[in-house]
Amino acid sequence: MDIQNEVLKYKDELIKSLQESIRIKSVEEEAKPGMPFGEGPAKALNHFLDVAKNLGFKTQNFDNYVGEVEFGEGEESIGILGHVDVVPEGSGWDYPPYSAEIVNNKMYGRGTLDDKGPLMIALYAMKALKDLGVPMKRKVRMIVGANEETNWGCMKHYFGKLNMPQPVMSFTPDSTFPVTFAEKGIMRGLIKVKTDSNDIDLEGGKVYNAVPEKSTLTLPISYKEKVDEKLDAYNEGKEYKITSEVKDDKLILTSLGKSAHAAHPESGYNSLSSLMNFVDYLGVEIPGLREMGKYFAENVKMEYNGKSAGLFYEDEPSGEITMNYGKAFIKDGDVVVSVDTRYPVTIDYEELKTKLLNLLDKYNMEFIPLKEEGPLYVEKDNFLVKTLTDIYQEVTGDPDGEPRSTGGGTYAKAVQNCVAFGALLKGTPDTMHQKNECIDLSTIDTLLKIYIEAIYRLANG
Repeated sequence: MDIQNEVLKYKDELIKSLQESIRIKSVEEEAKPGMPFGEGPAKALNHFLDVAKNLGFKTQNFDNYVGEVEFGEGEESIGILGHVDVVPEGSGWDYPPYSAEIVNNKMYGRGTLDDKGPLMIALYAMKALKDLGVPMKRKVRMIVGANEETNWGCMKHYFGKLNMPQPVMSFTPDSTFPVTFAEKGIMRGLIKVKTDSNDIDLEGGKVYNAVPEKSTLTLPISYKEKVDEKLDAYNEGKEYKITSEVKDDKLILTSLGKSAHAAHPESGYNSLSSLMNFVDYLGVEIPGLREMGKYFAENVKMEYNGKSAGLFYEDEPSGEITMNYGKAFIKDGDVVVSVDTRYPVTIDYEELKTKLLNLLDKYNMEFIPLKEEGPLYVEKDNFLVKTLTDIYQEVTGDPDGEPRSTGGGTYAKAVQNCVAFGALLKGTPDTMHQKNECIDLSTIDTLLKIYIEAIYRLANG
């Protein structure tokens, strides 16, 4: 039986189910009764479970935190972990971000790559195996979260509060191929500095884990002459620029950039870093803004690897540290900027944190931790890594596809013996967390073949 070709029969139905899922805006919102992450994530989770139930699977919804899809027998199980929540859509899309519009054989929409599309493909691979009646030693358990993009409340609920059993091995289709054997640690927090001014406003970015494509700063009109003198010189030679306008007797600076995932900030252009550097270049003397501008000018510049700050680290398994300044705002008399740090798997986390705190102290700044997540490191000769690498190479014909590391943080850290496996194929543009996120429908054939083979071999290995 050629299960890799049999699974292709489900492609058309899969695409329709995915379109329905993409049309549900599932960005985290304020909690509602019975909806811990808001209405959107709950709707998306229930839709996915309804699709699975209609395909003949046993499903269970755990309080709209997380869902479960199961089939097969056996005391042991293999896990497939994915999520139906998405990051905010941002602006500048060529096609509506929740339309699932198909143009030139690409489906556009937030979540097509991260992670509704890959998760739906894995579900239909499970469906093909179930319909074919292929014997398997272990049952298959798909665990569907609704809060991956922010605080992982879904997995904390499932494995923590509910104490659900761990699969013996798992994968999450929430990264890139071939296999991600190492994921950097994450240190995310807020940098705060006091201001005594009521005449300023600051808004940068939408989320912590993306490079901000737009940031704005409102200054007193008294700064207009200085801005007029210095803005052109600052913008010279830059692809992304800062503009100024007067509105309601206030001076508004708008800095534009290019969004990217915080795990790969080098792929974007940080509008907030540029704006804060201009604050220092302008010579702003407003408390709070003055210190923040100086911190950026001396320690960040337009870097993403902490070199000027003395926070640069790298190692052989996972590469360089990355630092992304993603959100900025003013609240309760503080100028606040977030920093999302992805640090190499072998470095001393406490040493890194101490260095950052000492640096901030020089500028009278405070650090408020938001997320501290250790690294993941699975040896390359591990059965799970070797098996998935072999499958990728066989299906794609890419003999050079070797295990890789990432700065991304996936559900692989939420469960024992788990790695990220796809779903971004080599040569496919990475539009996760960016405008015009899309999945190339021509890649679905390959993805279905990869995932049905992976589920089959892990369930029998």
